[in-house]
Amino acid sequence: MNLMSNGLWNPSSPVWLAIIIATVVYWFRFGSDRRRAVAFAAAMFFLAMAFLSPLGVLSDGYLFSAHMTQHLLLLLIIPLFITLSLPDPEVFAERVSPQTLAILHRIAIPSVGWIAGLGTMWFWHIPSLCNAATEHALLGFVRSGTFLMAGMLFWWPVYGPVMKSRLPSPAAMIYLFSACLGCTLLGIYITFSTVSVCPAFANPTDRIGILTMLYKSGFTPRIDQQLAGLLMWVPPCMLYVGAILSVLCRWFAEDHPTSEVETPPLKGSTSQ
Repeated sequence: MNLMSNGLWNPSSPVWLAIIIATVVYWFRFGSDRRRAVAFAAAMFFLAMAFLSPLGVLSDGYLFSAHMTQHLLLLLIIPLFITLSLPDPEVFAERVSPQTLAILHRIAIPSVGWIAGLGTMWFWHIPSLCNAATEHALLGFVRSGTFLMAGMLFWWPVYGPVMKSRLPSPAAMIYLFSACLGCTLLGIYITFSTVSVCPAFANPTDRIGILTMLYKSGFTPRIDQQLAGLLMWVPPCMLYVGAILSVLCRWFAEDHPTSEVETPPLKGSTSQ
């Protein structure tokens, strides 16, 4: 199958413009650290995949599983890499105005981040809202924007470069573990629900001629929803577990800082 000719790529999307602008701004503001620049490049890559690739096209009213994958990228993966791409606290404080730092400290409240991260995903999967956002482009744009903003609020208390906003390591692990439970419950609900969570994907219009092929191979809307539920259930918790382990390592490093230990002189050596 020729993916381009069948409309499974979207190279004319305005997301390209957003990626270019974000890259230019990041490069002039924070681009001196190559390691962190790689994290930003990863964020832009996943943003392109979320909207410009076949994943982005199939998520637009074709496959609920593609829709779920796109939302996980927007809520968890892209904001995580953007947060990790920001410089160390000292450098960040030098390159951001004090007013901006004060605003970030006020809005980056862990309870707000947790509610935003979990609440946004639950909210947009209320059947009526999910259906409306899938069928109306403007509402879909608002939904995507809320996912990105909620994701930034969620990851900021864990990896943000403003130390005052960071949770202590034990609290951060509880924060992440409870988020894992929230994703698990939503994933279970979607996987085992007997009704369509997003009716727009129950009987989609096959505009590009791919759904007929999938349905003939046995990939029904019911299986599609079950796969979406598993995607909501398993990958996020694996990500949270990885984040918990990284916070645990950070906690250990804080409690056991490396220090230079003087090496005793060898026997028989003479001091100069």
